[in-house]
Amino acid sequence: MPGGRGSFVDDSFERPRRNSLSVGDTLQRFEAPIAVAALLAIVGTGIFGTPAAGVFIFAALLLVAFRPLAAARDLLKFWPLLVLPLVAIASTLWSDAPERTMRAALQFMLTCIAAIMVCRRLAADHAILTLFIGYGVLALIALPSVPASLAGGTPLLGPFDSKNQMGFSAHLLVALALAVIFDRQQPSIARFVAAAAVPLGLGLLVLSNSAGAVASVGITFIAFPALMLLGRLSQRGRLIVLLLLIVALVIGSIFLSDIEAAIAAFRENVLKKDATLTGRTYLWEYADQLNRERPWLGGGYYAFWRHGNLGAEGLWRWGGIASRSGFNFHNAFIEMQVDLGWVGLGILVAMCIGIAGVACYRQFTRPTVPMAFFLAFLAVTYARSLTETGMIAPFSAVTVFCLATVVYARAPDRKRVDRRRDRAGPSADRGALPARRRRMDGRQPRAPARA
Repeated sequence: MPGGRGSFVDDSFERPRRNSLSVGDTLQRFEAPIAVAALLAIVGTGIFGTPAAGVFIFAALLLVAFRPLAAARDLLKFWPLLVLPLVAIASTLWSDAPERTMRAALQFMLTCIAAIMVCRRLAADHAILTLFIGYGVLALIALPSVPASLAGGTPLLGPFDSKNQMGFSAHLLVALALAVIFDRQQPSIARFVAAAAVPLGLGLLVLSNSAGAVASVGITFIAFPALMLLGRLSQRGRLIVLLLLIVALVIGSIFLSDIEAAIAAFRENVLKKDATLTGRTYLWEYADQLNRERPWLGGGYYAFWRHGNLGAEGLWRWGGIASRSGFNFHNAFIEMQVDLGWVGLGILVAMCIGIAGVACYRQFTRPTVPMAFFLAFLAVTYARSLTETGMIAPFSAVTVFCLATVVYARAPDRKRVDRRRDRAGPSADRGALPARRRRMDGRQPRAPARA
């Protein structure tokens, strides 16, 4: 599909220009629909599980098959994102459950590769529109459960197994709706629908009774408008804002104990969470004991929470988890340290800093609405990771969002691509013709020989 303004495919790819459509050109026309299907599938993993994850991976493999050389270049460009999956695969060598570790690590690697492939084939604004449609559908599926929730006074679960999943899905609907509303590149009908989706998402969020989701929306309502406002400032104004943020961070570090006390009071008095964060502190203490036993490399990726492991069995019994599944340490960084030790934790922290740094640089130098959304999402994700897991995990929509942030942060501006194409003019297409054809085009017709 040709690039340019309004193109559904990411303009940063080099596209062969030929006088007639080849098989490769024909296949490229299907890249955008396949990438859209992949994003919708990753949104649906919360409901459909393995089948949706399979669709996500299969769609990404199709994109690789269409243009393997371009896919290889993309993986080389974003190789730092694959370091953690590689370490997870390597942890099979010292894992307490090698088969489980290898399976989960390969799924993690496939998720990272698929996220890169999909985001490289789809422009950022169209990716956000696709995700908005996906979470909008989830909200519509949840609506039939609302009367029962109101009548019984119970948290709304919708199509999910937990109120936190329902709340986080509603939060993403609101956040994506804001990104669609403020992006002038989006179709008018989409912006109108997004305006109606905001109150719908807020209503579902309130019914879910998820404190984490309420905090997530609060962070979004602060971070997203601030980042949008940043885009309207001059370069000097953005530099001043950056300096003020640095000063605020320094002052905040001085009064860190007071800030932590205020957060604890807000958590207990407003969010109605007890001092142990519903038992999370006990889980963290237990994880600390595990980390002392195997500090550097951990017990292997995804090797702890399995049937037959006495530690996991004991925590399931303590938490009243009869199914003996779906439990974790409720902290992404602690979970990673248990799995891969200080090595894995260091790589994860470096990834988080790197992704945020690249995204911030892009928003400060070339601000866009999609990047404002992804940065606001990063702020929410990093905050949630202190009490929840799933930031970096196989077939996780949150993982795809995080990786999409750095992929789109390093993509060229669509306006710059358009300007380069306009400067090149029609000669760019002519220059792609075979050399003999160009020579023939430049010659004058030969006069017929006289008799």
